[in-house]
Amino acid sequence: MNNQKPVLALETSEKICGVCLYFSDDKFFESKINLKNSHSEKIFSSIDYVLKSADINIKDVEEIAVSTGPGSFTGLRIGMSAAKGLALGNNLPIVPVPTFEAMALQVKKYFKINSEIIIAERVNSDEAYFTKINLDKEKIDFIIPLQVKKIDKLNEIIGKEPIITNISFEEKIINKNFIINLGAPDPFYIAQWSKYFGTSVKTTEYDFLEPNYLKNFLIKK
Repeated sequence: MNNQKPVLALETSEKICGVCLYFSDDKFFESKINLKNSHSEKIFSSIDYVLKSADINIKDVEEIAVSTGPGSFTGLRIGMSAAKGLALGNNLPIVPVPTFEAMALQVKKYFKINSEIIIAERVNSDEAYFTKINLDKEKIDFIIPLQVKKIDKLNEIIGKEPIITNISFEEKIINKNFIINLGAPDPFYIAQWSKYFGTSVKTTEYDFLEPNYLKNFLIKK
């Protein structure tokens, strides 16, 4: 039996409220609730569910990994607040996990080493979070830095690379490229990223942790 302490991972960057208690790739407990605007209501019951399923206490966790964005502003704030509250109350470190890197990690197994992919996820009706990534054997390299782009301008920069997106592009824009409709990573890959890459960013300085919104708030009347 593997006695390694598990990672508790939270993924709330989009409409799925996801929690994973990760011991290893072969042993984990996961909850995913696909219900819009349910994060604040379901996050702690989902955490309680995976802990009880594994028959452990929150104090038996090694660290808390949380998806930091970009993504839904509200969802990211809920996930980060939950992570901070649990970490502070139980003296646990937090690993902030870049959402798009976890997403790239999730799809990496489908591509050859050093493949280049594009991730384009909707911000609103006009804009998308956009990046181009190289799936190196040991790491995930950003060829084009993560940024906000107008959706109708993406056809000018999208080539023949596979696209991971939740946007329904017109055919003339996607040019029949290979598309994976993902939207957000599974909480399993938030935990896995934490194990693979999280050592250097693990922290107990909770006050300095903020989601990566990438885009400024717009207050609407």
